[in-house]
Amino acid sequence: MVVVTALAVVVGVSTRTRGDVDSGRLAAREKGWFVIAISLLTALLFATIFFTPYGKSAGNDAQVMEVKSLQYAWLLPGKPVTAGRPVEFRLTSQDVTHAFAVYTSGWKLLFQVQVIPGEEQRYVYTFAKPGTYHVACFEFCGIGHDRMQALLEVRA
Repeated sequence: MVVVTALAVVVGVSTRTRGDVDSGRLAAREKGWFVIAISLLTALLFATIFFTPYGKSAGNDAQVMEVKSLQYAWLLPGKPVTAGRPVEFRLTSQDVTHAFAVYTSGWKLLFQVQVIPGEEQRYVYTFAKPGTYHVACFEFCGIGHDRMQALLEVRA
């Protein structure tokens, strides 16, 4: 707090002693910084947009898994999925917003998807290894939120 106050005083004193401000020069600098900021943000967008998981096609070989959420449970089909093949999760919520989070057996987060009531959210993921994966809710949904878990079997 002391450093911020001292910095404000220094800036205030230095601007008072400089005299008149050249508005044209200041406007040119602002335009320059604006162009630089927009260029950097555009470059960041193009550098990362191809790594977003949404919008990926499941393809013809995909396994489809219908998942329903309700307080406080995930309703998953009992049939396991096959590793190495894309799985298209079709997620719906019957009550409040949930977040479908899938973890490895050691509880390392693989992905999570927001599930909004009245909407179907689709997400495509390919499991590399067979095993038992944990599914948990990643969005606080009420008093039983901590018990909203399920197991997902992935076979070879």
